[in-house]
Amino acid sequence: MKDYNKAVLVKVSEEKDDTESLDELALLASTAGYETVARLFQRKDSPDKSYYLGKGKLAELKEALDALEAGTVIFDNEISGSQFNNLEKYLDATVLDRATVILEIFAKHATTAEGKLQVELARKKHSLPRVLGQGAVLSRQGGGGAGGGGARRGAGEQQLELDKRTIRNEIRLLEERIDKLTAERRLRRKKRQNSKIKSVSIVGYTNAGKSTLMNRLTKAGIPEEDKLFATLDTTTRKLWVGPGKEFVLTDTVGFISGLPHEFVKAFASTLEETRYSDLILLVHDCSGKDFAFQYEVVNSVLDSIGAADVPKIVVLNKTDVAEKIPFLEGDNVVPISAKTGKGIDLLKEKITETLFGEKVVWE
Repeated sequence: MKDYNKAVLVKVSEEKDDTESLDELALLASTAGYETVARLFQRKDSPDKSYYLGKGKLAELKEALDALEAGTVIFDNEISGSQFNNLEKYLDATVLDRATVILEIFAKHATTAEGKLQVELARKKHSLPRVLGQGAVLSRQGGGGAGGGGARRGAGEQQLELDKRTIRNEIRLLEERIDKLTAERRLRRKKRQNSKIKSVSIVGYTNAGKSTLMNRLTKAGIPEEDKLFATLDTTTRKLWVGPGKEFVLTDTVGFISGLPHEFVKAFASTLEETRYSDLILLVHDCSGKDFAFQYEVVNSVLDSIGAADVPKIVVLNKTDVAEKIPFLEGDNVVPISAKTGKGIDLLKEKITETLFGEKVVWE
């Protein structure tokens, strides 16, 4: 009997031995509740139109699933709707891609009403192409005209149209509800701006230590776990550091490579808070081997949401476990350990200097 918690990870790439991202995919799978039992890689100039994998690797994957009694396949690639359906039919297994796993994690970790709405919208938008892909499968089933095959196909196509309309209606209703929350958020931001209160956003790759830093600066009590996307909902706290010197600090959702486009659109209202910040604390895990890659991903996402020109302090976190601290030029680079408190006073000085033009350390 197949165990659908057991997963085989798959990646297809033009590059030889391009398997490093499977390590992160395994962490994502684990966070979502899957046990990785095998990995499969294929170097291929272009994906197969029907199954993404070539026929030989496809047969190898099916054998692995049967031998390991695994019921789930997770691709580190973006799979089309028709490929999803073809693969599941051939493999007799659940097929997911990286984006789907990320969205599953978001669904588990969202706790606020807005967070749940945003996650549900992202999931609906991500599922729509898969439903559309069923049309290609139906078009290959049976013959046309009157008779059994044609009749079955017609019924299937009618159900497909119903499914598409249902999902699109659900998307429209979710967008309307989120638009109302967005309007409320913008009103709060306008009031804050009119009151001259500054805004600071904590941004970084998932598991960089943003929540630990937020707790260190504000005693917010956010759960701290060594997991990808341990926290999803944003947390905001107001900080008073002296007469006429106060600001709000917001801990945002973590970024990751291959972040689903549907996520960025669904979370637009939350992410735009970063764009309108007076300062961004760009938190990076300086102990990891993927520092340069993650640094690039975070800056790319900030650029995509229009926050590239917001003043930033680069916070090199986890210096307590780093073998070597990466070198970055510039005055606004502060090595810290949010866990032990090392470098926090210097960071506080940098924050107040950037916001108010003078160095102040607050308790």
